[in-house]
Amino acid sequence: MKETLPTLEMGGGSNQDAESAKTMMSGQPSTPTTPSTVPWTPPPPPSPPPSPPPLPMRPAAPAPAEGAARTVIMAAPQPQIPLAWLGVVSGPGAMRGRTFVLLPETVIGRNAGDVLLGDPTVSGQHAKVRLEPKEGGAEDEQIFVLYDLASANGTYAGTRENYDDENSRIYRYELHNGDYVLLGETVLTFWRA
Repeated sequence: MKETLPTLEMGGGSNQDAESAKTMMSGQPSTPTTPSTVPWTPPPPPSPPPSPPPLPMRPAAPAPAEGAARTVIMAAPQPQIPLAWLGVVSGPGAMRGRTFVLLPETVIGRNAGDVLLGDPTVSGQHAKVRLEPKEGGAEDEQIFVLYDLASANGTYAGTRENYDDENSRIYRYELHNGDYVLLGETVLTFWRA
């Protein structure tokens, strides 16, 4: 004859019914298990990384003998840049009296360069002023030279009396104190300290 096992009801049955069903299925009484009560301890910290080997020591330089010469390394002297500037005399490029200090190489233009002029008749990169050694001059003699950068309206330079003549259109011009420069419709004057 077959033995019938009781059915377990999920969710609604009691814990006691479940225990009796286990006993019946296994044929042995169950012993309740208790959780272990071992306290938690953190793991040990990681060991520190090995230290790098010591660097080799360089021997100290011997002190110079008394009265011996010492070598001193000096920086090469930097060439002095003479102070020079362009001042606005008239025109739509900038306010009258505004000055622009010249660098060893200064580009003048409407929208690109070191000196920006708001004159619509000035090209994007109109002219350039460069500090150069004077041809045939003393070894340390330097001059500022004005170059036209293929501008649409040309670059003119000269004295106050003739700077705007058609004969004063330049491609390369050595600037002197008091020279006038015409870029588009803006008139500048060159000065050097």
